Amino acid sequence: MESQSDLVGETAAWLRSFLTRPHAELGRKGAVCPFMEQSLKLGRAALSSVDVSGPRGQRRLETTARSALARLGEDAAGDNVYNAFVMVPVGTDESTRAAIVLDVQQELKAEAIAAGKMVGEFFPGHPMPGIHNPSFRPLAAPHPLLAVRTMVITDILFLVFPSIPPADRLAYLDVWHSRFGDSAVAPWAQLYETSRAQAEQELGAGPQEGPGGPADEDARSEAGEDVRARA
Repeated sequence: MESQSDLVGETAAWLRSFLTRPHAELGRKGAVCPFMEQSLKLGRAALSSVDVSGPRGQRRLETTARSALARLGEDAAGDNVYNAFVMVPVGTDESTRAAIVLDVQQELKAEAIAAGKMVGEFFPGHPMPGIHNPSFRPLAAPHPLLAVRTMVITDILFLVFPSIPPADRLAYLDVWHSRFGDSAVAPWAQLYETSRAQAEQELGAGPQEGPGGPADEDARSEAGEDVRARA
């Protein structure tokens, strides 16, 4: 098992060498994660370790993540928009850490979005495909980690995956529109309108699970099955 300092140090190096750099397989220009690129440039990203060993390990990560979400505040402005907290679980094997990260992300996702925040999970072999290139894997990190940050206008791309239940999509789009709708320009305003119409059409076609239901992105379900199989 790698030491705590190794896990945190290698994660910090990955943030700078991968997430904040262009990639040939990304499918668009710019950094893999423009938000993290700006966050690190402004010195707004906080990286820390969380001990997830023992029966209370998952609760410790969830509590730390909730605290980070609260510290982001309600209405970030200026450079504060780029505040981010990256939590690196330590204290147990990689498969267990990945499973804990995924469980906590799923637990906090809906309430975080409702508050205008984003919670993201990363771990080795994460199967979620890139938006612009389905063969690219932007969430595959060298070690499991959980990241929280304020929602930005481009996050609509992550709120409208077709595999998200339509009731959830509509709830997420309501939050996005309340924050950015009045100032959104094409293509974001157009994406909002088309995504909302699609979700409403699907919702009217038959019973669907509402927000907080067990169905979620197919790739995240696959990820959960995979990390639990390895745990």
